[in-house]
Parts: sequence; structure tokens; C-alpha cells
Amino acid sequence: MPVPETVLPITVRPMVESDAVVIHGIHTACLRNTLSSHYTSEQLETWLAGRTPAGYLRGAENGEVYLVAELDGAVIGYANWQEHELLSLFVSPEYQGRRVGTVLLKACDAYADIKCVKATLSAVEFYSRFGFQRVRRDAMEKLGVQIPHILMARDKELTGG
Repeated sequence: MPVPETVLPITVRPMVESDAVVIHGIHTACLRNTLSSHYTSEQLETWLAGRTPAGYLRGAENGEVYLVAELDGAVIGYANWQEHELLSLFVSPEYQGRRVGTVLLKACDAYADIKCVKATLSAVEFYSRFGFQRVRRDAMEKLGVQIPHILMARDKELTGG
């Protein structure tokens, strides 16, 4: 018998400057823990190379919009987008599978017309549940290392449908 989903009392709000350190920690924990079965150590360490909390603040200064998910005053996840592209959505590993990602994605959709995402290899099923379709497998190159992702879209012009 399946275990019923626990609905957490999550609050979603815009990121503030003091959230950058926590967001960086969540992103790092997800890459090192959650994504380690889908990416090599070299890919993950290259992905993290040069990342700092200040980078999230620079992203916000350059037009990226960030939302954070809070539980009892603690940030447990975040998402960001620019224009119609969801750039990232990460939930602290200990809260994954508890609808935090769903709440964040729905909040992003309430603010923006999210049409596409470069999904991590482990997130394709998640985004599929929200109407995203696979467009193609692609990769980002960083420091000479290929880091694969799946381009997914809701927009028929982008999917070819």
C-alpha cells in the first residue's frame, strides 16, 4: 500500500540577498547527492566549479527571477527563470519527494509563462507531469567537460508539435 504524500506548510517568496548562501548550499547538495547516479564525479565537480553565493545575486541583477520555498522559516528549495525559460529548480535532498518542487514550479507558472527547461537527467519525469515534452538531449560544455541535459518544452513551436 502506497504511503500517502505528506503535504508540508510551504511558503514561497522572492529571494532576498541573505538567501544566496542557503541557495548555494541546496544547489551543491543536490548536485553531489541527488544527481550523483546520473552524472560522473568529473561532470558534477565541473558543474560546481566557480559557483559561489554571489553568482545567484548576479543572476538576479541580470534579470533572473528567483523564488524560494520555506518551511518553518528555513529555505528548503528554490527556482529561477528568465523570460520563458526555467533555469533551475532544486529542493534540499531531505525534502525531495514531498511536493516542494511541485509548489515551486506552480509558483513560477503563476508569475511567468514558463515554456522550456534544460532538465537534469533525473528530472525528466518530474517535468513531464507538468506538460513538458522532450525536445532533444543536449549538453552544456564547461571547462571542456560535457554536462548533459534534456531540453524540454511546453510550447508546440519548440517541440515541433
